[in-house]
Amino acid sequence: MNLESNFLQFNFGMVNGSKHSIYGFDRFRLDVDSLMLYDSEGAVHLPPKCVNTLAVLVENAGEIISKDDLIDAVWQDSIVEESNLSQYLYLLRKTLGSRDNGQPYIETLRRRGYRFNGEPSLIEPQPKPKSRPQPTPRIEPPRFANFDAAPRGNVVALAEWKEPEQIKPDTPPKIALAPQPPASTVARRWPLAAALLAVFVISGVGYFLYNRNAAATSQPISEMRILRLTNGLDPGGASISLDGKYFVYGEQSGPVWRLWLQQTGYSSRVEIIPPSEKLITCAAFSHDAQYVYYLEWDSSSESNSLYRVPTLGGPTRKVLDRVGLFSFSPDGREVVYGRYDKQNKEVQYAINASDGSGEERVIHSVAGSYSSGPAWSPDGKTIVFAKELSGNPDVGNLLLTALNTEDGSLKPVSDETWDNCYRMMWSSDGRGFYFIGTKKGESMTPRRDQLYYVSYPEGRSRLITNDGTSRQQITSLGVTKDGSVLTVPYNRASQIWAMNANGDSRSAVQITSGLNDGRAGLEPLADGRVTYITRQGDSLNIWVMNQDGSVQKPLVVEPPIIVELSSSRAGRYLMFASLVDTAHFHLFRADLDGTDSRQMTFGDGREEDPSISNDGNWVAYTQRFNRDKEVDVSLWKMPIEGGEPVRIGTQKCELPHFSPDDKLVSCTEDYRSIHILSADDGTVVRTLNVPPLADLSNGARWSPDGKSVAYVVTEKGVSNIWLHPIEGGEPRRLTDFNIASIYNFAYSLDGTRLFLARGQQIRDAVLIKGSG
Repeated sequence: MNLESNFLQFNFGMVNGSKHSIYGFDRFRLDVDSLMLYDSEGAVHLPPKCVNTLAVLVENAGEIISKDDLIDAVWQDSIVEESNLSQYLYLLRKTLGSRDNGQPYIETLRRRGYRFNGEPSLIEPQPKPKSRPQPTPRIEPPRFANFDAAPRGNVVALAEWKEPEQIKPDTPPKIALAPQPPASTVARRWPLAAALLAVFVISGVGYFLYNRNAAATSQPISEMRILRLTNGLDPGGASISLDGKYFVYGEQSGPVWRLWLQQTGYSSRVEIIPPSEKLITCAAFSHDAQYVYYLEWDSSSESNSLYRVPTLGGPTRKVLDRVGLFSFSPDGREVVYGRYDKQNKEVQYAINASDGSGEERVIHSVAGSYSSGPAWSPDGKTIVFAKELSGNPDVGNLLLTALNTEDGSLKPVSDETWDNCYRMMWSSDGRGFYFIGTKKGESMTPRRDQLYYVSYPEGRSRLITNDGTSRQQITSLGVTKDGSVLTVPYNRASQIWAMNANGDSRSAVQITSGLNDGRAGLEPLADGRVTYITRQGDSLNIWVMNQDGSVQKPLVVEPPIIVELSSSRAGRYLMFASLVDTAHFHLFRADLDGTDSRQMTFGDGREEDPSISNDGNWVAYTQRFNRDKEVDVSLWKMPIEGGEPVRIGTQKCELPHFSPDDKLVSCTEDYRSIHILSADDGTVVRTLNVPPLADLSNGARWSPDGKSVAYVVTEKGVSNIWLHPIEGGEPRRLTDFNIASIYNFAYSLDGTRLFLARGQQIRDAVLIKGSG
């Protein structure tokens, strides 16, 4: 039976056994049978074929293996591009580094092959204990599937298929709840790929316990169960009551936000505040469950206000202004919150009465702009938050910090640094806290925005969720007294579709079947082929295919993290942005066959969003600098062959696109408006105000006739492309889809076809039991 899965986050592939399946070298341990690599901290996450490549090298340590022999050993009878091997060798060198004597573990010998220079030793496997095995963790799936899975590090063994358990019927709950509206019948017509994603991803298959200590010490892993609480409702800012009986979440429907209360284990729900056109997020129950608190965004003041409403609904009341993420004191009488003070350019953490009646007192302030947490410990003695350090604010600049509420002193929770830290909550026993975050250097990997647990006062972090396709909704988190954790995983499948440029959805055809195709970059070439960025393990690489999706193959795999693509009618080059270290993106240029990749910009900031002029002579791009904790955004252009950059205009503009005649450049400001600039001197020709639901994250692309700019508008969870005339007139919808989201799009260079990175967004509240 072949159990190999095509999903990147799982691998049920069967590997051939070997006489000795475990090797140790220096701080690493290689399990050949399970295709797992471990270091002193636990499992090292690499694609299975990458580990297989290492296994072949280790088993032939000291010997030179030719490129062809290595490909044959790893891929056996499969036909594969040499670039795949290059990518995996790059990942292995980056992961393993060098030996103590400075010699690389993996050495390339020109025209001869590769050699592993380590000194591996065979490790005899431990005999299996005869005692009764530990119970396998149980993962709660949706109604249509159920299985038991036993995690082993980052590998899952399929144990037993079972008939689905019946979800308890909606017997009358303690409170009267309004009936939940039925799911859209249109959604049931989404292609098989999205259905499979829903089965495997949302059912919780991707939520496997990642316990570094358990992996390293072979201690039993506690039982963990996943219970899905909602069914395609797209909740945001969710949390759960301390007793675990009720949960609350916001939901967007077009321009309107609503706040819902739902009983755990039941499908009925009740709306507890009037619909609002203001963003509603960060809902939380008071300790006595009498009130639900939430944040409401006021765009005029560009700040949040804290509101509360009786749990079963009723009159709302503003509690405090200028409030960020917040947490209650142990007795519930006070609330601590963070905020950014623009005037003093500092982050402040303050305490006030939870009913807003007291005098605010600032307990800590620090220069910077990043406010995260805070979380008040159950004993009332500690408030944890993420403190912004000096240096580059983009990568690894946050340190988990504990504030002593009695004397105001600060101390780091650990020496670990983070790229992002969001909502935080303590466990009821006070032995640690949960938060949504990203470890240093992992913002461009599938491990960004995951759920972590940090023990206190030891400061050991542990990854709870580990799904390569999921990100956690950063303002959704809740912890019950029994240690269950509510979170909202956010899955975005993306495939590439081709359709007629007139926008008729009946002409749309799916031409790729990956999970992350085209979202980070999509660009047709002058010869008719299409390039796109897709994820392979931790890497974001450029692939190329024909217009019908045939002959898909890698084009550029190094550097390993590539975002944004541009080409032109001249058809000489491909431009892209790449992460060159842990902090900086710079522009690169490559020939259309993927060769001669070279770095073109070397600034101290970040150069991104390249756009090549249609005559092939210029490239426009965005430059970002962090100055005095403020982000300075500007638009520049430079000759395609290299040379001195020239600034375009004076606006804080980004995401440029050249018009078809190269006389104009479109750009966006704060993702809210579109400027049309002269490509020569940067003069503003016109400014376009876009609809409230417009998504300008990819800028405003030009229609083939140059009379309009095009962008994505998402209404009620469905995305379409709209055309906005630049000479005046109302924007109009071009495409007529009634399902799914559009993440990226591009016209073919002859203007007859439209290519879309498009897929289903799946976001549901889940309850993780036994995660501690």
